[in-house]
Amino acid sequence: MNSDKIILYGIGSRYAYEVYETALRAGVDVLAFIDNLGGSAEYPGLTPVLAPADCTAELKRHGAFIPLVTPGHRKRVLAQFSEMGFTAGDSLIDPTAILASSTCHGSGFLVNAAVVIGANCRFGDQVLLNRSVSIGHDAVVEDYASFGPGCLLCGDCGIGRGAFIGGGATVAPGVRVGSNAIVGAGSVVVKDVPDNTIVVGNPAQVKRTDIT
Repeated sequence: MNSDKIILYGIGSRYAYEVYETALRAGVDVLAFIDNLGGSAEYPGLTPVLAPADCTAELKRHGAFIPLVTPGHRKRVLAQFSEMGFTAGDSLIDPTAILASSTCHGSGFLVNAAVVIGANCRFGDQVLLNRSVSIGHDAVVEDYASFGPGCLLCGDCGIGRGAFIGGGATVAPGVRVGSNAIVGAGSVVVKDVPDNTIVVGNPAQVKRTDIT
């Protein structure tokens, strides 16, 4: 369930505006936008923009969300804000999303507009579902996994820790995408993808292995 008041921490990506729009639609008050990059950029329409050191203990008690798409970036920023005393928020879910009542998720769950989640799905911490993602029944999605816009995950799939599924990609029923793997935009994945592997195309083919 969404909190009434949250913080967005790590706004160096334009994706921060997408997350802010989700908060607005959900009636969630964004108390502050935290610029952890040293104040060298401008963020029109986002206010107040604060440095981490400017945040009070009271502000830090509100749940913080990381509006960054790349799994590795979210992991690093989470470590940073946890060290500074911020607390990860539970979920930020767009009111246009449709979630099965059996959906289970960890902290930092970000769900954009028009997402659909089927029955008996489980999501780890810091999972991001971009707009119009469709997740089939019985999916298991591990920590830090990210889905680009319009992805289709068929039933009984598994997505490993830190995996990235590019926009418009399809993962066939029962397929597992390994940890830290990348599925290229528009790809159709019909067989398991090993850990640390990039696949692209229809059907998806391995383009690189042992990525870090």
